[in-house]
Amino acid sequence: MKKTRIILLAIISICIIFTACETASETDNDAANESNSFLEYKRVAEDSGDLPIGIEVRLNNTPNGGVFSVAFFTDDDGVLVPREEAANIEIHECDENGNSIHRTYMKLNN
Repeated sequence: MKKTRIILLAIISICIIFTACETASETDNDAANESNSFLEYKRVAEDSGDLPIGIEVRLNNTPNGGVFSVAFFTDDDGVLVPREEAANIEIHECDENGNSIHRTYMKLNN
């Protein structure tokens, strides 16, 4: 009985991981679309700079080969907040098509 539970838990874990990988892959494929949100943030930053609170765009080359980056500043509940109030930062380094080619996740000790 104990071995059956362990095997069942292992199968469930594998299914969850596989589903998460498929979802991430679908999201990455969506990012290849010309109207993806990273390119939209870049356009706004280039035009008016009037980005939503909690989002910053850097229009320079990134350490991992991107041409711009988008940073999301959130509180512990995942809500976008001003940089000074952030508990978490998620940075996407993007290629010229707006594809996220590298992600950095940070937890801040405020």
